[in-house]
Amino acid sequence: MAWKHNGRTIQVGKAWVADDNTKHPRGWVRWDADRKEAMGLVWEDDPTPLAPYDNFYYWGWNGDGDALLPKPLADLKASKVSQAKTSSASMLSNTDWYITRKSETNTAIPSGITAYRTAVRANYTVLKTAINNASDIAGLQACYATTAGASQTAKEIDATSSSVVSTSDNTITINGHGFVNDEEVNYYVGINSDEDPAAVIGGLVNNTTYFVIASTTNTFKLSESHSNCGDEAVVSLTGLSSDGTAQKFTSYGKPSAGNTFPNQDMPKYGA
Repeated sequence: MAWKHNGRTIQVGKAWVADDNTKHPRGWVRWDADRKEAMGLVWEDDPTPLAPYDNFYYWGWNGDGDALLPKPLADLKASKVSQAKTSSASMLSNTDWYITRKSETNTAIPSGITAYRTAVRANYTVLKTAINNASDIAGLQACYATTAGASQTAKEIDATSSSVVSTSDNTITINGHGFVNDEEVNYYVGINSDEDPAAVIGGLVNNTTYFVIASTTNTFKLSESHSNCGDEAVVSLTGLSSDGTAQKFTSYGKPSAGNTFPNQDMPKYGA
C-alpha cells in the first residue's frame, strides 16, 4: 500500500518534488483528502496476491492473473502413469525376497503375500486406466481425490448387542448410517466403564480403517481392501465386544484409485 504521484511512490515522512518541480514538505501526509487529491496524490492498495496453484499441473498464472496456464495433458498423464508404476514397484519390493526364495529354494510363497502383490497390481491397473481416460486436468486430479462421505459424523454403536453386530451374516446395523460402498471408515473401540480401551469386535482391529461393502440403508459389512484391489471380501465378525457399548465408525471419505492401494498390515496379507 502506498501514496503515489503519477505512478511514482511517495515516501511517508519525506519531502518530495512533483513532476512540475514543485517541492512539498515532509509533513504532506497530514494534508486533508482534498489537498492530497489537488496535489495529484493517489492511494493505491497492494495488488491482490494470486492464489496458490499446483505446479505439477500448471506453469503458473497468465499475465493478467486471471487464468492458469496448464501443462500439456499428455505429458501429465505420462508422468502420473510413471509415478504409479514406480510407487507400485516400491510396494512390491518389500516382498520380492519371497519370490527370490521361491526361485532359489522352491519354498512356497505365503498365500497372503501372493494376495498382496496381486492386489497392488490390480489397483495399479485401475489407476492407470483412470489416468489414461482423464479428459482434462480436473479429471486427472480426480484420480487422486477423496470425496466426502455421505455421513460426516461418527456413528456410535453398542458392540455388545447382537442386534447391532451380527456374527451370523457379518453385518453392522446402524439405522440410516449413510455409508456407501467403497467408503473408508475407521473403527474405534472406545472406553469401557473402567476407563480402559474396550474389547474389540471379533475379527476387527482397533483404530483401523476398513472399506464399506454390501451397504444397505441400515446395515453394512466391512472389507480389508478396496474393490480396486480386486480382492474385496467381507470380514468375518467372530464375536461381540464384551464391554464396548460406545464404539464408533468414522468416515474418511470415498477415495479414488490413487488412494486405494492395499494395506500390507491387514491380516489377510500376512505371511
